[in-house]
Amino acid sequence: MPKILFLLLSGLLLSACARLPEQLPDKHLAHAPQIRQIVAQTAGHDGIHPGPWPESRWWKKAQLPALNQLIDAALRNNPSLQVASARILKAKAFAAEQHAALLPQWNASASFNRQYFSQQGLHLQANGEHFDYTETNPLELRYHLDLWGQDSDQVRAAIGKVRVHQADYAEAKLQLETQLTWHYFLLIGLSQRLRLAEHLESLQKSLLQLENQRWHDGLADARPVFAQEERYAEARQNSAQLQDAIARQRYILAALAGHGPDWGEQIPIAPLPELSRMPIPRDLPLRLIAHRPDIVAARWEMAVAAQQIKAARAAFYPDVNIALFAGWNSIDLGDLFSPGNLAHALGPVITLPVFEGGKLRARLKAQNAVYMAAQDHYRQNILNAVREIARYLASWKRIHQQLHEQAEIIQATRQSRTLAEAAFRAGTANKMAVYQTRIQETTMQSHHILLQIQNAQSWTLLHEALGGGYATKGKAK
Repeated sequence: MPKILFLLLSGLLLSACARLPEQLPDKHLAHAPQIRQIVAQTAGHDGIHPGPWPESRWWKKAQLPALNQLIDAALRNNPSLQVASARILKAKAFAAEQHAALLPQWNASASFNRQYFSQQGLHLQANGEHFDYTETNPLELRYHLDLWGQDSDQVRAAIGKVRVHQADYAEAKLQLETQLTWHYFLLIGLSQRLRLAEHLESLQKSLLQLENQRWHDGLADARPVFAQEERYAEARQNSAQLQDAIARQRYILAALAGHGPDWGEQIPIAPLPELSRMPIPRDLPLRLIAHRPDIVAARWEMAVAAQQIKAARAAFYPDVNIALFAGWNSIDLGDLFSPGNLAHALGPVITLPVFEGGKLRARLKAQNAVYMAAQDHYRQNILNAVREIARYLASWKRIHQQLHEQAEIIQATRQSRTLAEAAFRAGTANKMAVYQTRIQETTMQSHHILLQIQNAQSWTLLHEALGGGYATKGKAK
């Protein structure tokens, strides 16, 4: 017993030769600075109201069944989500493998071989003879004593990696939902603008016919005809461009949903939602970190790096295993299981990292660098989130103001068109004035739809910036 204690004490002293490097990070994770204010200019805006965080299916607030079906189909078939899901399964399997290191390992083995010993060997009576050597060990037990917590730290790091991949999956899912919603709103708006463009093309054609009639009647020269032909050609070109843009959006939506281009032709078109309200939590600065999948993933990356630093530090200390085996071995198969051929052993196996060429120090420094990079990435994600929310809130406010102004312009052009039609019926104005006011009204309506598209897309991006209703399942410690 005194010899065993002497060996253990000597091992601990020798292990001090593998010195820990200096300037390591603190053992506790650094907390991100609190965000005091995001956007003061949005206070009191009519479209911004205190309320809960976005729900997980936030796009349903648009009340578009076609969008709901589109996103459900994409969540089932999108290849990127399937890849992200496979990463989660792989990380869980690795965590289970790491957890196995905490448990005793029990193996069984058996071997049979025919041996010949040389005539001048050291086996005395066995020299120059053939023997059948048989060995069977039904019990081979090995248990690693996790004295310094290395195995536990690796398990916690592996579980943290699962959390990272789960947050990455949520981020990929949120980006997919955002892209689908953004492009679907664009598809709706382009379809509505196409109807107006076709109406505008018809008005320009009618006005061209009127100009031609005036030219043939000698009431005007050819210059207004040529100018109107140019405007009519622009109107036709605009309609063709909108048709191409609609086809492109259908292809994009089909690809995001994991289908071929033909599938996009079946996507139904619904009216563009108004989306004039956006609930923003009162405690947005304090709860921002918990509702962004990318920030959650970055926080778990930092936790994983911290656990791996602890595991790298534990590698500097003695590694102790308890080994046990019991079985039979014999050079005669007939008496293999006789009591005299029973063999067994029990004892500790101690490994001391005395001189390892700086490998452990280099590994620990590398993990230290990984931790510092993860910490900087975490802070950068927080700053990016604040900028995104501030930018989208400002865009939301600006677009709402433009929508209000555009609605007043449309009302004015509608009144001008009504007056022109009344004057034409009264015989105090010609039909050209009616066409011109109708063209102006249609053009303003097209601009209004363009602002509605931007409003819906801004609403979509703001939900993404707020985390899309993502709820964390665990906290990084």
